[in-house]
Amino acid sequence: MKIMIDETQIECKEGELLIDVMLNNNISIPHFCYHQDLGADGNCRMCMVEIKGEKRPQVACDTLVKENLEVFTKSKNINNVKRSILELELLSHPVDCPICDQAGECKLQDYYMDYGLYESHLTTPKTHKGKHIDLGSHVMLDQERCVLCTRCIRFTSNITKTHELGIIGRGDNAKVGIAPNKPLSNPYAMNVVELCPVGALTSKDFRFKQRVWFLDSAKSICHGCSRGCNIFIDYNETKYTTEKIHRFRSRRNNEINQSFLCDYGRLSYKELNEKYEGKISDVQDLKKLLKVEKKVALVSPSLSLEQLKSVQNFTQKHKIALFSLPYLDENFGDDWLKTNERSANFKGVQELFINTLQKEFEEAFKNAELIINFDHQLLKNKPLVQFTSTQNVNQENLVFAIANFAHESGTLINCDEIRQRFEASKYKSQVPRLVELLEQLS
Repeated sequence: MKIMIDETQIECKEGELLIDVMLNNNISIPHFCYHQDLGADGNCRMCMVEIKGEKRPQVACDTLVKENLEVFTKSKNINNVKRSILELELLSHPVDCPICDQAGECKLQDYYMDYGLYESHLTTPKTHKGKHIDLGSHVMLDQERCVLCTRCIRFTSNITKTHELGIIGRGDNAKVGIAPNKPLSNPYAMNVVELCPVGALTSKDFRFKQRVWFLDSAKSICHGCSRGCNIFIDYNETKYTTEKIHRFRSRRNNEINQSFLCDYGRLSYKELNEKYEGKISDVQDLKKLLKVEKKVALVSPSLSLEQLKSVQNFTQKHKIALFSLPYLDENFGDDWLKTNERSANFKGVQELFINTLQKEFEEAFKNAELIINFDHQLLKNKPLVQFTSTQNVNQENLVFAIANFAHESGTLINCDEIRQRFEASKYKSQVPRLVELLEQLS
């Protein structure tokens, strides 16, 4: 059906939430408490709109669309409502935006610039609350900055069902907190940092490390397991340092991870900052070794389809037996996002019909005169030829450094056989891509 929003016709389905229709059509609608993966709560009132035929403004997060609905998000009356709500939110809010870690990503800051711009009417002292409280799981809380949207509480109550967070106190003294000796501790705890629309919840890992307006972002995929959660890689290259990745953020994908990440995946960016500084072998040395008869190669099941295909073509040309073994970890998976298969593209390995039989690999490994490891975790520190994106290799081997996935673009197939593309950061890696090296060898 069709409705009108600010005199623009929008198509939607009957029974959808009005705020979802707006967000899905890139219509700006201020909101604190609502989140598409947490549902409506209705406590912040920032999403007020005027609806033709209604006597007073309505909250968009509690309004179901119907045929011929006419909605107005901008009017003198609505703007005054938002200004009043913002004034209440800012009564005791510290005015420390220049030193707040959320500056540049803060919705309270954004909405004040859009709708506020008023002088404070407060004549009594501000209510002071707790600052830099360590909640556990790499999360810090500044209670004075909280707008009591309850997103973090609903996440731990309704999503993880671990119930660590709650509202303590009443009135001016109401604040988010944890029960005594009950720290925030679940495998997805750091999601509350991203869910927080202001600077109340911050990551100890990222806190005060980088200003967000200096960061570039690449659309990528987490390689921590076979789920294939969508992420943004936030990185920069400053005047005196080489490019560094500062964080992973979740990237919304309703089919796979909605807008969430596990803490392991969120922090796995640190491995990508390990720059290879060891020896790099000469391609000609490997060309000489390729003349032997019994040759075996093991390729990582986390490489992209394009990289796997390149390795497969190389091994077929040089008559090398090619294998790929999974990264199984029975203690890692859960019933949500984490899987026991710790590689990112084992389905891609299977699609290319690369041999995955452990016994056949072990037999070929015993008799091989030449063993080539294409960034697989299983053969670290064994006498062979290493193509590696990490530091963890035996320097006595022939070693060829290759770019990690932050510098690559490619395709992965996740555990549910969903094909996904990821893009490379715009800064070129200091070491060559795997495909480039194999082209030199060919």
